[in-house]
Amino acid sequence: MAVLKNIILAASVLTPLVAAVPMPGANKRGIYTNTVTEIAWVTVEETTTVWVDQAAPTPAPVAAAVTSSSAPAAVSVEAAPTPSALATLAAAPQQPSSSTPTVAPAAAYTPPAEQAPAQVSSSSVVPDPSPAASSPAPVSLIAPMMTLQPKAADGSCEGSGNACQGDVTHWDGGLGACGWNVDSSSEMQIALPFAFMGTQSNGNPYCGRSVTLYNPDSGITVQATVGDKCMGCVDRAIDCTDALFNAIVPGGDGRVSGIQWWLN
Repeated sequence: MAVLKNIILAASVLTPLVAAVPMPGANKRGIYTNTVTEIAWVTVEETTTVWVDQAAPTPAPVAAAVTSSSAPAAVSVEAAPTPSALATLAAAPQQPSSSTPTVAPAAAYTPPAEQAPAQVSSSSVVPDPSPAASSPAPVSLIAPMMTLQPKAADGSCEGSGNACQGDVTHWDGGLGACGWNVDSSSEMQIALPFAFMGTQSNGNPYCGRSVTLYNPDSGITVQATVGDKCMGCVDRAIDCTDALFNAIVPGGDGRVSGIQWWLN
């Protein structure tokens, strides 16, 4: 009996423990949270109204007529009205809607401001004076005989085909190497280079010979006579009387280069 009591007691103690153990396959009950997300799409219609103003017509440019006259005169030029001053009489575009369309009121006409005429000073045109007639070039009274091809600083100087060329100077004249008195102010005489004429003075074969002098720059040709010997003349340079120098190089200074001469 005692054993049976112990068994019954043990069974009563173990029964709650067995009932508390979850059975396999049994549903487990618990607390959980279920979140549901809903997305709502909303379409919003928008209407944009663009107002386009009618462009004002551009006036054609007005050409101002200017009349030129000999006397200065004020010319009145009418100023063209600006586009801003023109009245724009156009109905505004209607707004697209279900309501009754409204028309914009016409703009009030504003007359353009009165402008004073522009003063345009017309300057009188003075014609350029006609160029004065050029004076004719002076004509030499003594025409050149011919165009020569002289030798530079040597040669016999006999004839125009063997013309010599050199500087010309002038001296005061007086008793010359040829034995006569030379008047420098009135006579056309020359003094030959001492190296060309030689050492002989009185009776020298060149004394009294006719000589032609030619200025290629002016074309002047002058006839002269050998009357003296020039001790300072080099190469084919010659010395002239004052009268001869002024005739062959008018207005020249004390020495002029490039004069051609030859013995006739």
